[in-house]
Amino acid sequence: MLYSIFEMNTAETLSRTELFNHQAPNFSEIHTHLRIDAMTEDEKWHWLSETILKVEHQLLREPYNMPQVRPEAKIMFLTGGPKGDVTEARDFDGNLIHTRHLDHPRPMAAEISEAKNAISHWFDLVMESKDQNAPTPSPVPVLSEVTDVVYNIAHLLTLDPQFWEEYTSYLKRLSGSLGFSMDQLLTITIYKYNFRLGQGKSQKNIAIENDLLEKVISKVDAGGNPTYTNPSEAQFQKTYHTLAEIETLLNTRLEQLRQDYEWTQNPYSS
Repeated sequence: MLYSIFEMNTAETLSRTELFNHQAPNFSEIHTHLRIDAMTEDEKWHWLSETILKVEHQLLREPYNMPQVRPEAKIMFLTGGPKGDVTEARDFDGNLIHTRHLDHPRPMAAEISEAKNAISHWFDLVMESKDQNAPTPSPVPVLSEVTDVVYNIAHLLTLDPQFWEEYTSYLKRLSGSLGFSMDQLLTITIYKYNFRLGQGKSQKNIAIENDLLEKVISKVDAGGNPTYTNPSEAQFQKTYHTLAEIETLLNTRLEQLRQDYEWTQNPYSS
């Protein structure tokens, strides 16, 4: 059961249980720390671009004595880096960008690749559902992968502020391709990452996250009308293309940052 709570202070921690999911593995209770539905869009931008970035550092980098993530690392999380493998990618200072698998590295696709693959798989499921005269598959697995893209681009607003306008435009185009408002796209991203990192620990669990997002996009307003509209096939196709365009632009920015770094390290001297 998902409870909507209003009158929010984004710094406030709730002491009560907000979501019970007895079917989800490993976790019988989920404690949320935000009254998400009462946040303004500006507060959502701030939470994603700054607040949870600090939490991520505390949970996933400080334990390994690693410095704050660099902007090129976030771009490589999105695009894969030179080998297309996030666990092999290193920032310009030589630090591995991924910490979850330091002790047992394995090939891992970048966030944009995973989102595009999820869209492609969704279309396969759509074809199967039509052949079997079955309901259209849920968009949640795709939306969950898209939120990973949103999460990392949002961090670039803080890490690479010179490119703030461009990163913002990427997210606006992404929300528009889905038929969502910007606020809606930020909202589902916060719901996912408030569970994953926003409770003072790292607890990735796809089953719980998807169940949570399903409840969010199934909400209705006071008149009984859906708050979210499920993306159509045409919209998901547009999202796929938008992700590919963003990937190209991010790789261009990565090379700009690489050049800036090299010039900083080896300044021209007469």
